[in-house]
Amino acid sequence: MQFLGDTDHAAPRLAEARLGATEIGRARTQLVDNLRWLVGAGFVHADLSAYNLLWWEDEIWLIDFPQAVDVTTNPHAFDYLHRDLGNVCTWFARHGEAIELDDLYAELIAIAGTR
Repeated sequence: MQFLGDTDHAAPRLAEARLGATEIGRARTQLVDNLRWLVGAGFVHADLSAYNLLWWEDEIWLIDFPQAVDVTTNPHAFDYLHRDLGNVCTWFARHGEAIELDDLYAELIAIAGTR
């Protein structure tokens, strides 16, 4: 576990961070890369939203993993993944950086299938 922030403030949740268009684009790219890595490692967050993402020093951080599930053993893993993607895709779309949910979902399912 690691504290993210400085002596005055903790890193803000993505939902509360004040990001410009360039930063939102970077956050989007970093999130998709992290999701590829997470699913490739065999896990689904299962409670992902802009409230479980932090933005600190130009990087996105995924937090709050107690409910994470294994894609190979949990029969609901892909349902959770779809819900997670719906949450974050909606947030990014509202902030001008749309993520195509169905395309990303298909890509992540394919990554999980190569495990």
